[in-house]
This record gives sequence, C-alpha cells and structure tokens, in this order.
Amino acid sequence: MNRTLQLRHWLVLGASSAALLAGAPALAQTGGAAASTPSSTVGEIVVTAQRKSESLQSVPLAVSAFTQDSLKTQRLDGGQNLELSIPNVNYSRGNFGGYNFQIRGIGTKSVSPTGDPGVSFSVNELTVAANHLGDTDFYDVDRVEVLRGPVGTLYGRNATGGAVNVVYSQPTDLFGASITGDFGNFDSKKVTGFVNLPFGDSFAVRVAGFYLDRGGFGTNQYTGDKVDDRHLGSGRITLQWHPNDKFKSTFTYEHFAEDDHRNRVGKQLCTKDPGNAALASLSGPVAGFNQGLLGQGCLADGLYGPGSYGTLNSASTLGGILSGLIGLTSGDVYANNPMQNHNLHDINSSVDPIYKAEENLFIWKNTYNITDDLALTSLTGFNRNWGVSVEDYNRLVPTTPFNTTGPFAALFPGGFVQDPQVGTSNYFRTYDYGQVASREISEEIRLSSSFKGPLNFSIGGQYADDSTYKDDYDVMSNGLTAFAIANNALLGNVGVPAGTACTPATVNAFGNCHIIPIDGAATPASGQGHNYYDARFTVGLKSYSGFGEVYYQITPDIKLTGGIRYTNDHKTNVYYPIELLSATGAPGFGSNLTHQAATFTAVTGRFNVEWTPHLDFTNRTIVYAQYARGYQGGGFNTPCAAVSGCSVGATFAPVYVDAFEVGTKNTALNGRLTANLTGFYYIEDGYQVSTIVNKSSVNTNINAKLYGVEFEGAFQPIKDLTFTTNVGYLHTEITSGEELDQYNLTNGNPALQLVKASDGSNCVATTQGIATLMGAEGAGLAPSNALLGVCSGAFAGSGLGSLLYDSTVPNLAYGSGITTANGTPVIDPATNKQARVPLGVNQSLVGRQLPNSPEFTFSFGANYTVHLENWKITAHADYYWQDSSYARIFNDKADYLRSWDNANATLNFDRSDWGLTVQLYVKNIFDKSPITDAYLTDASSGLFQNVFTLDPRTYGIALTKKFD
Repeated sequence: MNRTLQLRHWLVLGASSAALLAGAPALAQTGGAAASTPSSTVGEIVVTAQRKSESLQSVPLAVSAFTQDSLKTQRLDGGQNLELSIPNVNYSRGNFGGYNFQIRGIGTKSVSPTGDPGVSFSVNELTVAANHLGDTDFYDVDRVEVLRGPVGTLYGRNATGGAVNVVYSQPTDLFGASITGDFGNFDSKKVTGFVNLPFGDSFAVRVAGFYLDRGGFGTNQYTGDKVDDRHLGSGRITLQWHPNDKFKSTFTYEHFAEDDHRNRVGKQLCTKDPGNAALASLSGPVAGFNQGLLGQGCLADGLYGPGSYGTLNSASTLGGILSGLIGLTSGDVYANNPMQNHNLHDINSSVDPIYKAEENLFIWKNTYNITDDLALTSLTGFNRNWGVSVEDYNRLVPTTPFNTTGPFAALFPGGFVQDPQVGTSNYFRTYDYGQVASREISEEIRLSSSFKGPLNFSIGGQYADDSTYKDDYDVMSNGLTAFAIANNALLGNVGVPAGTACTPATVNAFGNCHIIPIDGAATPASGQGHNYYDARFTVGLKSYSGFGEVYYQITPDIKLTGGIRYTNDHKTNVYYPIELLSATGAPGFGSNLTHQAATFTAVTGRFNVEWTPHLDFTNRTIVYAQYARGYQGGGFNTPCAAVSGCSVGATFAPVYVDAFEVGTKNTALNGRLTANLTGFYYIEDGYQVSTIVNKSSVNTNINAKLYGVEFEGAFQPIKDLTFTTNVGYLHTEITSGEELDQYNLTNGNPALQLVKASDGSNCVATTQGIATLMGAEGAGLAPSNALLGVCSGAFAGSGLGSLLYDSTVPNLAYGSGITTANGTPVIDPATNKQARVPLGVNQSLVGRQLPNSPEFTFSFGANYTVHLENWKITAHADYYWQDSSYARIFNDKADYLRSWDNANATLNFDRSDWGLTVQLYVKNIFDKSPITDAYLTDASSGLFQNVFTLDPRTYGIALTKKFD
C-alpha cells in the first residue's frame, strides 16, 4: 500500500470514529477515559495535569494519560515507548547521552551543557532536569501524564513543548505486595516488585524496585563480544505520615544505577569521500596526501544510499592529517575495509563500549490544610546524577597498519605507537570518554483554594539551584599522540619554559611549540592531557519564579482560567580552553579560564476559556480555546577554535512560543465512546539549533511557525472489545534565518572546492585557485603541503589569495579577518579590505521543516477480553506509523529519515483468586530497525553520521503474583 492510500485509510478510521460520536443517542453522563489508554472498558482516569485531581475528560488541555494497567498491557516499559501511543510526539536518544522527547516539533536539538530541554519532566510534580526517562522502567507507577503545548504556569520553566509527569504509587493503609518475574529472548531477566506496609492509621511505607539483566542486541565484530546489553536497576522507598485531616507529609528516595556495555550512540554511517583526485594530481609527489585534504571524509549522500554503510576516509580527519604529516599513514587506513554490515545494532570497535550511570533522587512533599478551602503545599527536591561512557569514537577498526618506514620511524619501532590513553598499537585508534556529574536543589511553595463559589486560585513561588560541576568530553587518538611525539622530537626533549610564549626560536618545522605533558593516565580523568581533545565546563543555574492561576466559573457552563509566571534564570559557565596539542607556552589546563554569566527573564502564562454545552448526543462535551506563551532558557556558546575563526555570539537566546489552541473532548454511549479533537497554531521565536563548527558546538536561533490537528478516540462496541486510535498532523515551517551547512559547504557550486585546514576544519576556496596552487606545488614553485595554509589565510594579500578567496561568489560566509603574527590586518588587493577566508555558502532556511517533525503520526490498538470460569484472558495488539522527517534543519538528502512503523501484542491471563497474572508478549513484531534520528559529527572527524534505531524484536513471558 502506498503512502497516500495509507494516509487516506487511517484518516477514514479517525473520521469514522467522529461519525459514530455524531450519531450517538442521548445517554446518561459518565466519566471518560484517555484516548491512548486501552483497557477492557473505557473507564475514567483521574489525573493531576492542572495540579489538582480531576477526570481526564474534564481537563481543558491536550493530555494523554496511562494508568498502571495500561502501561503493563501495552508494555510501555519506559519513556522511549510513549511516542507509540501519543499523536505528534517524537523520541530519540542523543549523541552525547540523554534523549530528545519532542512534542509538536518542540524538543531539544541544541547541544550545549548550558541549554535546556523543550519538554519538562516531572516526578510526583517535581521538575527533574537530569533524569533517566529513556533508561529506567515505569515500575510501581500509578500513572504517566503527557501534556501537549506550553504549560509553564503549571509545570515551570522550559515546559514550552509540554510536560511529562510520572506519578508514583503512594503508600496506603492496606497491606499489599507484588512481584513480577519477566523472562525473554536476548537472555533477558527482569524482576519488579513492591510491598506496602501500613503502621497504624497514620503512617505507611512503600518499597518498590526493579532489576534488568539482558544480553546484547548487537555484536562487536572485532572482539566477538555482545554489546548494547543492559544491567540496570532502581529502588524506591516512600514514607507517608498523615496524622490528621489537616497535614500530610510524603518523603520519597529513589536510587538508579546502570553498568553495562550500552551503545551510547548508534552505528556510524558514511558514504566515503575519496577527495578530488584530479586536482590533487596536479601537486605531484604529495598527491595522495593532498587528495585527503580535498575531501570531507564522508559525502552528503544520505543514510539509505548504496554506499551509506561504507567507511570514512581517514585521510580527511584531523588524526589522519597529522599522522600523514609525519609519515605514519599513507592515505586512508580504512581503504581495505570499505563496507560495514547492515545491522544497525552491530559495531566494529577495538574496545567494547562502557556505559555507567547513577542517580539519587529525594522528594519531600508537605501539605497543610489551613482551612477546609485553603491548602498550603511545600515541594522540596534534591537530585544528584553521575554518568560516564567510553567508546571507540569511529566504531571502525582499520585493516591497514601504521607505516614502519618514514622520517620518524625510529620513534615508532614496528609502527607501534605507545599512547597513554589508547594503549600500544600499530593501528589507528580513536576513543572518546565522557563524564558528567550534576546536582539539583529545588523548592516550591503553593497556596491553593477550593472554595464552593465561582472563584478559586493557585499561587506560589519556586527556586532552583542546579549545578553541572563536571562536564568533560575527551577524544583520544594515537594519531594525535604520534604527532605530539614527533613534534617534540624535532625540538628536543626539553621544551620552552612553562608560560613562555611561542617565538620563532622555539618553533619547529611544523610551526609548533613543544607539546607537553603527554598525560600518563590510563584515562583523561586527571586532566592535563595536551595530546588529546579535552572540552570541559562547569555550569550553574539559579532560577527564581513566581506564578499564579485564577479560575472563575462565570456560569455553570463557562469557566475562565488565567495564569501568569515570571521567571528569572541566572546562568553561569566556566569555560576551560579546549586542550588539543597545546604547547607549553600556551595556557595550560585550569588557567586562563573564561567566566560567562547571563540572566534571562520571561513573563509567560495562559488564558483558557472552557465551555460545557449540554448536547443531546453526548453524555459530556467540553469545548475550550486557549492562548499560552512558553519559554525555554538560553545559554552559552563555546568559543570557536578555528584557525580561520567563526562568527557566533557568546550566548544563544531563549525560545518563546505563542501557542493558540482549540479543542473539544466528548464522551458518549454511557462512556463507551470518547472522541477528542485538538487544533493548534504556534509562532516560535528563537528555535535553538546546533551545529559543530571547527570542533566546537555552537547554537543559533531561528524563527518558525507550526500548526496541526490531533484526534484521540476510544470505542467499546461491546462490553469486552475496545478500539483506540490516535492521529496527528503537524506542519512545521522555518520563517527566517540562514545557516552554513557543514555537510555541504559549497552548496553544489562547481566553482568552489572544499579544503581542509591543519586543525581538521573545513573552508572553501575557488576551484581555479586550488588548481593554480596545486600546479605550483607540483612544479616546485609552492611549498609541500601548501594546501594546509589555505584555510588559515596563508595566501591572503597576494595575487593567488585574490584568486583563492573570490569575494564575488554569492552568499559566502566568512571567518574573522586575517592578520599577521603581530596583529596587523592583511589587505586583499582585489578589494582593498581586510582579507577573510570563506567558510562556505550560506543557505536560506525559509520554508524548510523543523527536524524530527513527521507530518503524520498514527496509532491503532485493540483489546478483547474473554471471561472463563476462573480466568480472564485479554488479548491486546497495537500498531504505530510515523511519517518521514528530517534529522537537521537543512532538509537535505543527507538529513532524510524514512517513515517507519511498529507493532506489538500481548496475551494476558488473570486469575484474581490466586492473585496471579501471566503475560505473553512480543514487541516490534516485524523486527524493524528504522533510523529514528541521526547526528552529524565535526569536520575534523570526517562528517560521519551516528544513527539511532529501535530495539529489535523482543518477546517473553511475565508472571506476576500479588499478595493482599
């Protein structure tokens, strides 16, 4: 079935449900249910989406809710599964850990330790910025609520796209316990359970936990070991004291830990770029080396082309350039293993990945009823997070060893490089090491009313003090270390004194000062590793806010809600100069720090009108219209480390969203039919987009508009049969802005040629100028490896410079002005202005889609229950389809993500008198491995893409025993 017919078919299903509603007879009013919550009946769900208990079908907001039973029935084990049952939601893991949970096109696409998510995550109403929504299970959970649209008044800062609120099961005054053993393929073993212990009438304790031990989804084809396994668990204790009707205190502590070989990022995809052989051949003896400098490592050919499972051209990477300069490599070390297998779960790595994480979360909630109509609530939170990961950066093992001859052969006997981080090897090796540690402290106080009259309110204040006191990312390569060793050998074993500036007398043939020390630590945790890339940050946030909502019942059928929030975010960042081949005379680690500080303030809020008409054909109908303004904080950019410089602001601005929404929720047929329809229109100012420019992550702001429609329906034609359907339509369109696409710097202009710099970054020059330079090099009229000077402006101010850096090419973006060693501007004789190196061709973004924003999403589910003498047997099946989308804002062929689908099924056997439940399940029935997102790496890495996918088909049996 083609895509058009599929969409028509699914839209007809949604329209049919609406027609059923329109034709329903007048029936008595009953409670409704979440459209995305299948069960044996379409029952009522009580949620706290508006910070008070109310029926889901009575909430004038777009909310999807999942009870504990529906989570188990659908096998929605964690946050990564929620997109399968909610319209216009997208989920994928992030390249540096974490995840992007995106609602209606708004999520987290910026890359910065000072950035904020676009969707707020809460546990028992407490906002938790650093969390493991994509890792841990929904164990002993009362319900999960997902609110779509800006809800900052209710859920605090950064709830621009919406909010996810996980509500844990609370202690009760009755004894209860449960244990579940889950056994599945991939040698999966999971245990989940809880016990509830009451102590008298006023005190109770609830203890819950889970542990998962599962084998790997993929294989490391180099070591032969299984990878992407799981060894993780979590435990929770909740204490509740309720001495009287006026006061209740609840304290929750939760611990999470993981230690396994999870792939932090997915497979590396690349269509090899061999470089411009024709131009390189003009340079004579060094043509092979120059060919790598005239390529970008990987072509922008997309993720589904015939060569997309190829290997990058290492000669176009920083490590390849430097190892080639000293004769350790000759061209591409992956030339003899040009292709990878097509299993997205398999890798080819010289080491197995390491993934460790730990979280300790404390929540203390106190509620005091001042009167029968006034309640004072205090919500205190503390959260500490830590994580570390180690991976083969390229996830490729070359088959071509290092050269055993060359000018520095004596330094590397047999081609072996002794690297203190990577180890001793005669093959190219590159690893990355990331570590993050953070803590969050927050306090919120609310005063809420429940007057019997038309007017009620909720007011409060919130304070948050968050600190990421360690954010450290390192890339270690024996190609970099080998260059440092050779560099130091040229200067002798004694470098210039520490703190002494580089001078002509202390510069070697490479133009470098002595690079020391080469860190002897096995990992870079000790710092001072000048031979590898080291980016470190220390980030702080102090946020103050005041908020309030007023609710006024004008008539029995019309209710107004008005909310406002003032937020003051003060952010700080200590930027450590990036360490990479740092000279003794350059600032050492821990010195010359840059202290950044900025304050972002915002006034946001919402206005909602709710109408409850009395219709003959429904039991209950509400119609609402809302305007809401959302805010997502700004942050700091990392200063560019480019030879040619780059032009970005020190900060990137916050995001503001003006959201207009209308909706209706309907319950009919005595609660057997629910049909909810929502339409929205957003104006987004300052959408944050990230790109890697010269080994630094920089973020800029663009504007966009978004609009769409969502339908959620549930229908129970007979007592034991229930159908659910969700349909989402989303249109996103960038309305302003232009950016430089690092993957396509020439924008297809044949008059331009990409060129690599000595630091691995890219720039562009004219094809004619490069041909002239290569011809001069081949004739001995230009120095060997002259190409390495193009991006640094070495030829600026000369006639060749005017030819290389042709300022008449349209839409060129330039780096900073070129100066001489003493800071004097270099003048371009063609323009009589300061010379600048062109970085590439700017591309207009107007009219392009926002990333990870599929136009259509669709899900359908069915439940059927059979009642035998002592058993209740429930069969459940669900199907999800997501339209195609793009991984980046450029919407190029290289960014295209195909549509994908997913199907799951469960069969449940319940015997209540035994307290026994047996579940057979299968997830991802057709074993699909779609590419759900992709991340483009830096030019110095060769511009390969890290891709992410779904879990493969899993199946098993779960046995639950309850104790009362």
